[in-house]
Amino acid sequence: MIRYFYVTGLILISSLFASAQDEGNIVKRDRIERDNGVFIGLGPSFTLGKNIGDYSTGFSIETGYTKRINRILSLGSSLSYLKFNYDPDAADDLSSAFIEDVSEDLSNPNYYEGYVIELEGGDVSLLSLALNLKLNFVPVKDNSILSVYFFAKPFVSLASRTDVTGNSTFLGTTDPDGLEDWYIIESDILWGPDDYEALASNTEVTGGIFIGPGIEFFPAKKFSFFAQASFGYTAPITFVSTDSYDSTYDSYFNEEFPMVKEGFPSVNIQLGVTLNF
Repeated sequence: MIRYFYVTGLILISSLFASAQDEGNIVKRDRIERDNGVFIGLGPSFTLGKNIGDYSTGFSIETGYTKRINRILSLGSSLSYLKFNYDPDAADDLSSAFIEDVSEDLSNPNYYEGYVIELEGGDVSLLSLALNLKLNFVPVKDNSILSVYFFAKPFVSLASRTDVTGNSTFLGTTDPDGLEDWYIIESDILWGPDDYEALASNTEVTGGIFIGPGIEFFPAKKFSFFAQASFGYTAPITFVSTDSYDSTYDSYFNEEFPMVKEGFPSVNIQLGVTLNF
């Protein structure tokens, strides 16, 4: 996954500069009237790929500056904020249940025991500073109504995660199949950073790249409007992923549960407006 994003990004960046050179001296003299822009965009975000954490649909907001080098190539920078809230419903139904067969223990009246845990917190946010490279497929003119473009945004990011807390219940059953008639042995077993260091809030410096297509209306007017989709890859960060663990006692008592440190791919949809001057 990471190779795909970075290789695609490098190919795009190379094509951006190649296209800029193809414009030549004639286009350099034929600049559009408004070649500077300040923009703001926002929209929903989605995790991408299998088992990428227990997170609901997020949101992103971005603001930045662009400079048209010529009618095809624009360069700039932006500051963005991306957030995903922890959502237990995004995990598999059994990812919060941890069951052990204790039928061989003759002193234990149960056939099976298990823990069920409910977690809260663990929200992930990324504050990113990016270099924006944008390639227009058709040269922009002062009277252009529509512009289709492709962009790459390599970025550095401050990734933060909030504390994770939880409450678990210890259960048992005398059912040989361990599928029904569970009863509570102990309830309100608290989970939190005081007992498990991995659950404490965390901040990491990371990086990555966003790439994708976009469409802009009235690109050379005082105000232009855009819609774009970005496919992003963030280098490994620590986030909640209960599905990464088996439903066993080994997982429940693992001091790293429910955290993993992996790459974080996402898809972001943005609508925005640009002030051109």
